[in-house]
Formats: sequence, C-alpha cells, structure tokens
Amino acid sequence: MSLRARLMLILTGMAAVLSLILVAIQINTLIQIWLDQTDERVTLTAHFVKSYVQDRAQERAGAVVPQPDNLDRRMALWREVIARDRELPELLGRTLAQRGSVVEISVAGEWGRTLACSNADKVGVPITPRLPLQSLKDRNPLDRFLLVWNGTVDYEHRVELGVEGRKDPVFTIQVLVSSVLLRDAIMPEVGKTAIASLPLFFFSSLAAWLVAGLALRPLAGISRAIDQIASGQAGPAAPGVNPAATRELAAVQEKLRLLGEQFRGAQMGASQLRDSVERLTERLEEGIFLFDEDGRITMCSETAERMLEVNRGDITGKFAGEVFPPTEPLGAALATALGSRQPVREAVVGRQMLNVDILPGGGALARMRDAEGRRIVENQLNLSTRLAAISRLTSGVAHEIKNPLNSIALRLELLRSRVLPEMPDATGELDVIAQEIMRLDRVVRTFLDFTRPVEIETRDLDLGQLTGELVELLRPEAERGGVSVETSGLDGPAPMRGDADLLKQALMNVLRNGLEAMPDGGKLGVRLSRENNEAVICIEDTGPGIPRESRDKVFQLYYSTKKAGMGIGLAMTYRAVQLHNGGVEVGGADGEGTVFRLRFPLSGGDGR
Repeated sequence: MSLRARLMLILTGMAAVLSLILVAIQINTLIQIWLDQTDERVTLTAHFVKSYVQDRAQERAGAVVPQPDNLDRRMALWREVIARDRELPELLGRTLAQRGSVVEISVAGEWGRTLACSNADKVGVPITPRLPLQSLKDRNPLDRFLLVWNGTVDYEHRVELGVEGRKDPVFTIQVLVSSVLLRDAIMPEVGKTAIASLPLFFFSSLAAWLVAGLALRPLAGISRAIDQIASGQAGPAAPGVNPAATRELAAVQEKLRLLGEQFRGAQMGASQLRDSVERLTERLEEGIFLFDEDGRITMCSETAERMLEVNRGDITGKFAGEVFPPTEPLGAALATALGSRQPVREAVVGRQMLNVDILPGGGALARMRDAEGRRIVENQLNLSTRLAAISRLTSGVAHEIKNPLNSIALRLELLRSRVLPEMPDATGELDVIAQEIMRLDRVVRTFLDFTRPVEIETRDLDLGQLTGELVELLRPEAERGGVSVETSGLDGPAPMRGDADLLKQALMNVLRNGLEAMPDGGKLGVRLSRENNEAVICIEDTGPGIPRESRDKVFQLYYSTKKAGMGIGLAMTYRAVQLHNGGVEVGGADGEGTVFRLRFPLSGGDGR
C-alpha cells in the first residue's frame, strides 16, 4: 500500500472515530437524562407514600382508646394500623400505574416485613434488598450502557420513617424500578439517535476521504521516489504530477535522489563492515549472535555455528525463539533480555556463560561460551594451588611436631618405669596419654606422606582387573553392612600404565566413602566404561548424597562432610588421579546418593 493511500486511510479513520465518539457522547447524555428523570419520579413517589403512611398512622392510632403508655407500644400500634388499612394497597396500585418504570411499591415494618404492597402476594414477606438506583447513575458510561442494555438487575429507592431517639425505623418505603422496563423505555430513543447519526458518520468519512485525496495527491510521486531508494535505485522526477506541485515535488525528489546515492554508499560500507566483522568473529572462542530490533538473527559466528551444530544460513533471519526455545533456560534468558531491553552480564545458564549487550539502534549482541569447562578448569587450578600451599605448610609443621613428639614418647616410657611401681593406679592414665601420642604420630605421618613428593612406578596394568580385586576385597564388609555391590564392565580390557598401589589407594578411598555413606544398607554400583580413549570408572552409592554447594570442596585437604572424617582420603585420591593425567568429578541428584567419575587415559591402540 502506498504512502498516500495509508495517509488517506488514517485521516478517514480519524474522522470516523471522531463521529463515533460524538454519537457515543450523545447516547450517554440521553441515558443520563432518562435516569435523572426516572430517579426524580421515583423519589417523588417514595415521599408521597411516606407522607400518606405518616398521616394515616397518626389519624387511625389517635382514635384508639386508651392510648399506649410507652413508645414501643405506640410504634406497634402504628404498624398494626397500617397493616390493617385496606385503602393503602389500592393507593399503592394506583400510584404504580402512573409510573412507567416502577413495578412494585412496598411499605415494611419491623425486621423488614412487608405490611402493605402493590403486589398482594408480597404482604408478610420481608422485602428483598436491591441495588440503589443511584449506583446505576454513578457507573461509568460504558458500564451504565451495558447494564441498561442487559436489563438483568432491578434497582430500588428506599425511604425510612422513624422517630427521634430510635435507631431502627418504624416504616420503610421501597420503590422498585424494573431494569427491563427501563431498557424498553430508553433503548428505542438510543436506536433513533444512532440511526439519525448514520448520515453524519457517512458524510464525515466521505468528506475526510476526498479532502485527504486532494491534499495528498503530490505524495504519489514522492512515494515512488522513496520506493526507488528502498530498491537501491534513483530516478528522475515522477511523471504525471499536478503542475501546481511540480516545482516543490521536483525539489523534494532531487533531495531524495541525493539521499538515495548516500544510501547506496552506506549499504556498500555496511556490507564491507559486515564481512570484516564476520572474519573477526571467526577467530573468537565465544559464540556471537547479532539480533535486530525485532529479535531476528542477522549474524552468527562460526563458533556459534559449531556450538549449536547448525548451518548459519539456516538460522539467519529467524526469530530468537525459533532457534532458542523459550521453554529452555537459555531461550528464556535470551527472551527476557530481548523483551525487557536489559543487558546481561556473565550469567550462567545451563552449560553456557551468557552476555547480552543492548545496541543503540534497537538490536542486541549475544555472546556465549562454555561455562562448565571454564568452571572445572578454574576449580582444578584453585584446588591445585591450595594443595601446593598446604603441602608446603604442613610439611614444615609436621617435621616440627614429630621431633618433640618422639621426645614426649621417650619421656612417657621413662615416667612409666618410675611411677608405676609406686602408683599402680596410674596405669590407665598413662595408657591414655600413650594412645593419644600414637594417634598424633599417625596424623603427622599422614601429613608427611601426603606432602612428600611422590615418584610413581608405572607399569602396564588392567584397570578393570585392579578395580575388580578391590571390589571383591570389600564385598564381605559391604554384605555385613547390608550393602549390595553391583558391577558392570569390569571384565572388559582396560589397559593403561600406572602405579598400581597409588591407584588402589585412590579407588579404595572412594569405595570406602560409599560404604560409610550407607550405614543402614543400600546399593553400591561400580561401572567401567570407555569414552574417547579414556577409561571411566563410576562409583555410585544410594546414601544421602553430598550437598551441591559442598561438591567443589570435597577434594580439599582437611575438608570432610563426615563428623569423624579427617578430610585426607579424597584429597589423596585427587592427587593420585592427577599424577596419572586423569580427572575426577563428583555429582548426583540432591539427597539421592553420590556419583564419583574417575577418568584415566588408556594406553596403546586398545583404547576404544
């Protein structure tokens, strides 16, 4: 659709909307006037009945002898007089016939019980509360129109007649207005108004269309020039233009032609810049995605292509939600960033580290990289650094402790030989001291063993056979504790070069941790598999599991999740695995057991 046609439609639509607004205002005014008149008639009716009831009660009650001696009896007499009055229902019926929208007039006494009513069937029945007619008048114009149109709710005008000093009224006059009768009275007038407004709507729209056509006729030539620029061309002044507008249009078209030439130059520059950016992004390790203001992918780097395992040409031009489903964490994060126009900094989404930059032109630049690999490398580097620092510290401390400890042990034996002959009762105390010295000596030896440089003695071995021997060694102990041991893949060949003693120590620490995690019995699974020229041993228990926040710390020296643990076993396992150029990971669902994965490189051509 041309620019001229769009502008003509907009102007005509505005004229039509203004006409509809004027009609709506007129209809609302008409409904308001009808409601005001109805409210006035209903109010007059209620006060007329109130005056009649007041006069009638005083007249008839005054003739009663003797007169009641208190106010309660006098009020009861008034209600009895009104309830027995035969002329009051006839008066209410005649009054009802003169009021078009009123369907019922009731006079109620104590507890809202009807004493007299234009409908004889309602006498003795409590009056039903209705919405006040004023509430309909207070509605906004649209709600008021819909309520009148539907005609499903009746309204009331209520007047109370009481005596001074009493909270409860003596009489309550209720005038009921039917919404159906109200609609039948108002809607014909509304229809007449709407029909009378149709010519106004038609002629105003036609006039707006004609005026817009005359005023916007020169825009046809300008629209053609803009279309030429959009297609990358520039042409002369459009033919067939109104002579009165030729000079102005020619000036505009000349400026548009110059603008078109600049636009083509900018297109060429943008194309060259795009090629340079693509060559640059191909050298980056991050996956780069460029989105336009509508959320479509306009560029994708080669790294991103490899990450998604798709062809760049297949996803270019697609919306972000088509490539990254919003139901997945990465897609949801991208949709939130693009929708809210808020940047994202170093957000870990699944296995990806996501950064989103919002561009001034309305687009966005998303950068992704593997967060899991980076986290694992950082944790391993931090752990290695901490272990090296702790090794240097504990090595010196252990040597400083061991020498005095040996001296204390010798002095204790000397003390035992001198004291026991004279004080036999001290045997128990001396034994406790000796046991604590021996325990401390074991701790110091463990420190020294851990911090002492290890020279591994490598030889050819079968990792499956070695693991199977350890499992069979622990099986009787596991069965006594109610733990069933299940193995898989241990029979297949898994040749590697390594230190058998170190590997046994590393695997034994993990296996014992699994058994100790199931004091009430459970299942211990040991599985050997081969992945990418590596042997992977998975040791899985059904214990309470290791909290997710503690998994990065379990390989730290002296850190333990067990109350009586020293935090040395898994640290030694980690060191032994690293010495064999392997890796160890811990996982498992929260509260559902722990899984340790130990990876070792296979040797020769048998790793498959």
